[in-house]
Amino acid sequence: GGAGEEGVAPSGAPPPPPPPPPPPAAPAQEEVLPSKILFAQDLPPECNEMMLAMLFRQHVGYKEVRIPRAGLAFVEFEDEPHATLALKALNGFKLTTTETLKLTYGKS
Repeated sequence: GGAGEEGVAPSGAPPPPPPPPPPPAAPAQEEVLPSKILFAQDLPPECNEMMLAMLFRQHVGYKEVRIPRAGLAFVEFEDEPHATLALKALNGFKLTTTETLKLTYGKS
């Protein structure tokens, strides 16, 4: 009899490295392109069309305010640059002691 060879472990591929951690999720905020319509939300109940019209009509290019439902308003301007000026001027405007005007661009 001959001496039995020691059992050689089969050469296996090294274990795959663990997958890299996923990148932190970006906040789901879709890019809103500038438009001639401004969108105001979270308005206090006492904030009506007349009140908003008084604010916005001081800005060149103002056309009209529409309030589809309480707390929401659309303000239309002649064109996008005029709307942008008004947005920059009035975004964050104090409507009441506790409420501020939150403006974004609406979908034109």
